[in-house]
Amino acid sequence: MALRAKSVNSPLGSLGIVKLIVTSSEDNASMNIRGRLLEVASWQEHGTFEGRPALSYRDFVIIQAARMHLEEDDIDLRAKAELGNDLEVVIFASRHRSEKRIPTLTVHPIGNYASADYGGKPGTLCPTAPHLMTSALRNLKRNAAGLSWDISFETTHHGPTVSSPVFYIEIGSYEELWDRKEAAEAIAKSILEIEPRDDPVVLCVGGGHYAPRFTEVALSRRVSVGHMAANYALEALSADMIAQMSEKSAGAKKVYFHKKGMPKPAYRELRERFATCGLEEISSEDLIRP
Repeated sequence: MALRAKSVNSPLGSLGIVKLIVTSSEDNASMNIRGRLLEVASWQEHGTFEGRPALSYRDFVIIQAARMHLEEDDIDLRAKAELGNDLEVVIFASRHRSEKRIPTLTVHPIGNYASADYGGKPGTLCPTAPHLMTSALRNLKRNAAGLSWDISFETTHHGPTVSSPVFYIEIGSYEELWDRKEAAEAIAKSILEIEPRDDPVVLCVGGGHYAPRFTEVALSRRVSVGHMAANYALEALSADMIAQMSEKSAGAKKVYFHKKGMPKPAYRELRERFATCGLEEISSEDLIRP
């Protein structure tokens, strides 16, 4: 396989724990991102995954799935078994569709607060990678500067079901944009530049699906964001679901409410419920600016 490279790194030794990038041959935006990843870094073959070459660069490994991401339950366990590596995070490089048709690059955790209409399991969240996911959002803001694309978190939604920390990074919001190379290159660079941070991890609750307030807080404060619940998911936030949000957000013990973006009665009820579950409410003023 001939790989184009813009940067050259020293030969890889055996990899230990890796960041797994999952692309799908059924998703043209995903394959666009894959193409840009191969262009901006020097990759080596690292075994195979389900009959296709796996490629490695530093501590990243790219695999190519045969089906759409939503259908790939347990792909992390299959990759670990076939590649022989533990996984720090799974990053699904994907397309995003929205009826509003606004050019947007998005990042989000996955799982279902209630029904599983688009993959995954009902009432089940997947583990997040708050530091790396928030780093990806910040990187997108920088790498997409000058492009006519919005940068946004989305709140937690859809599948597949995986056991490893995971997030999606996507080109949206309609088919004509999925092949845009400049968008895919911004995503490729942002993935390869993710880095852990020592910031407090918070859960975020309230507002709309595209989470403009949570995006703003993540971009303007020293914080890492875990699971997020929009207003449409508030009724599902039982004590058990709150515990799941916390446990699957690296043990987060703080919660940020978009108070102006949610009904006041719901806010009053939920702040008490989260407090009973051992989570401290914080405001943006409690968080340090970079």
